[in-house]
Amino acid sequence: MNVKNILIFCLFEFLFWCLLSLSYFLISGFYPSLLGTLFTALFIPGNCLMFAAGLLVVLLLLRLIGPRTAVWGAVVLGTLFNLIFLLDVFIYSQYRFHLSLAMLQLFFGPAGREIFLFPTSMYLLGALSAAAVGCSTWGLTKLARQTPWKGKTAAVLALVLLFVFAGYNAMYAWGKFMAVPAILTQATYLPWAQPLSMNRRLRKMGFEPKSLPYTIPRSGALNYPLAAMQCAPTEKPNILLILIDSWRADGFTPQIMPHLYTAYKDDSDVFYFTNHLSGGNATEAGVFSLMYSMPYSYWDAVTGAKVRPVLMEELDNQGYTFGIYASSRLNSPEFNQNVFSHIPDLRISSDGDTKWERDVDAQKDFLDFLDTRDKSKPFFGFLFYDAAHGQDFPPDYATPFVPYADQMNYLLLTKNTDPLPYMNRYKNSLHYIDSLLGDLFAQLAQRGLDKNTIIIVTGDHGQEINDTRHNFWGHNSNFAKYQTHVPLLIWWPSKEGGEKNYRTSHYDIVPALMRHALQCVNPASDYSSGMDLFDPTERSWTLIMSYTNKAIREKQIISVLNNYGGMTNYDEDFNPSKTSVSAKALGESLREFSHFYD
Repeated sequence: MNVKNILIFCLFEFLFWCLLSLSYFLISGFYPSLLGTLFTALFIPGNCLMFAAGLLVVLLLLRLIGPRTAVWGAVVLGTLFNLIFLLDVFIYSQYRFHLSLAMLQLFFGPAGREIFLFPTSMYLLGALSAAAVGCSTWGLTKLARQTPWKGKTAAVLALVLLFVFAGYNAMYAWGKFMAVPAILTQATYLPWAQPLSMNRRLRKMGFEPKSLPYTIPRSGALNYPLAAMQCAPTEKPNILLILIDSWRADGFTPQIMPHLYTAYKDDSDVFYFTNHLSGGNATEAGVFSLMYSMPYSYWDAVTGAKVRPVLMEELDNQGYTFGIYASSRLNSPEFNQNVFSHIPDLRISSDGDTKWERDVDAQKDFLDFLDTRDKSKPFFGFLFYDAAHGQDFPPDYATPFVPYADQMNYLLLTKNTDPLPYMNRYKNSLHYIDSLLGDLFAQLAQRGLDKNTIIIVTGDHGQEINDTRHNFWGHNSNFAKYQTHVPLLIWWPSKEGGEKNYRTSHYDIVPALMRHALQCVNPASDYSSGMDLFDPTERSWTLIMSYTNKAIREKQIISVLNNYGGMTNYDEDFNPSKTSVSAKALGESLREFSHFYD
């Protein structure tokens, strides 16, 4: 394989990646303006050219070793590049984000085998697809060696590509300086795009870039809480927080969760919040918003400083003992570095090969904790069930919802896939968790703890199962109600319960506990982005975050913000909307990102 063959091979790969890049725009939509179309036409080849140039450099270095080395290098590296692009398109089509180092760390991290459960058929199909891509890439190397090459044509092509690359970067630099949404919004569509920005250099030259349509306030030193807590409890009730991973709002019915539903109907001290939102559409953001009562954007700041939530700090100050029992690992995500960072000998993981087995183990260990703890002290318990996250249950479990599918083979799912068998499997997993909760509530009553324990049952986020027929399966892909609306039930002894239909969110739970359970008189704004859960005052907006994006929900409108100045609007079923949240809601919510910084 000579230099000419390598150049042709890289050109073939470049053209293939350009065609593949169209998939991202078919998924997200083309920007409907002449300016947006022009940038798209430059963006696709300009971005792909960077990868083609990298491949070219490596292959030319391998050619110095020998022609056969260059051939095998082209096959191996070309296959690897193609597989990465194809995998990223697949991920983007279902979740609207790209492959990243954070995702790879999560996949290959200590909890990877617990979080990502794939059937054998998916691995087989993946292996066959990889083999097909490898054979196709090998065919490209042969075609490259047989394709005629003319020096004049090569020179013209090189000039055209150079012009495209320069035009793409110049247009983006201008678009960022002038804050042009038609350009900035598209910057997140393609994977690993790093276009040129000259704002810093232009500032040094005395030019001030135009303000973005919205700006996130600059952060400083973390200042959380804003004031010392002032609490004087007369009683110290036990508090038990039960989380069900991926529990969507319509998953709480007498058919799906008969034990929990019966307990709710039979007790007069139960509050059911029917219109409750998580602060995130994934576990990190959902749990963080609940425990810290502030947006997930503060994750890095509190994790780096190992600042625990105000709630956990005050519980410790008031002499509570802690029983933390999660089915999934607490070091992936790193809740051991923030939420539970100051708990000695923290139980990191549960025993078991499957999610349902680890759920059983977590509950068993929690019940053991109840029997062995210092009973002269109140306790804070944390139970986190994971079976619904993987739609898991024992193989011999009497499943009420049929027919149900095997575990999801994500490679075969499309927007036209019938969701019913997968929904039935999901419901069966919730039904199984409910059987564990039935036993747990019976055990609490047997120990007399139902009389002096506040019990909170909710989900970290929801779970979408192709409800909108947009090919969304799971979570962390959009902010529609299926991924963000979760049940919330609270057993609160001595309080008269009832159904609450006003909008609430995870940010409101801690203020309720701080005020009514721990008797703290501080205003919620000292430590929270929410308000007292029992205050029916209208919440004009709610912040919801994913790993990559942030959204503001005002009534039924959801405005999604990216990091480039773009804002897209949807209704709660994730249909595009021409209406955005109000300027007031936008301004107030964005200020919350700097509320706890100096």
